Amino acid sequence: MSPEPSDELFERIADRLKALADPTRLKILHALEDEELCVSDILAAVGGSQANVSKHLSRMRASGVLASRREGTSVFYRVADPAAFTICRTVCDALELRAETEHQLLKRVALAARKASS
Repeated sequence: MSPEPSDELFERIADRLKALADPTRLKILHALEDEELCVSDILAAVGGSQANVSKHLSRMRASGVLASRREGTSVFYRVADPAAFTICRTVCDALELRAETEHQLLKRVALAARKASS
């Protein structure tokens, strides 16, 4: 039997999930999937205000999802934890499965309704 996870572990897991639980943060993650980008390039990719994007970048860096480096006056960001993509893919797969299940159910309901009206 495995030992019970600690409250601290649950807090850390929740913090990591919160760092991904925002559409702008997911757009940032997507933009950084294949390359390191400076803030202005991230801003161009995701839209919004610089203050808002910077806030999200800071939150993601603090949680360990992203890392940054300074080069002159520019700050470049990269994905520090590729497991974030695994989390996103798992959620996407679950959403696709649910959508397919709902689609099949709707097809059966529509077929039954057509048979009943005939």
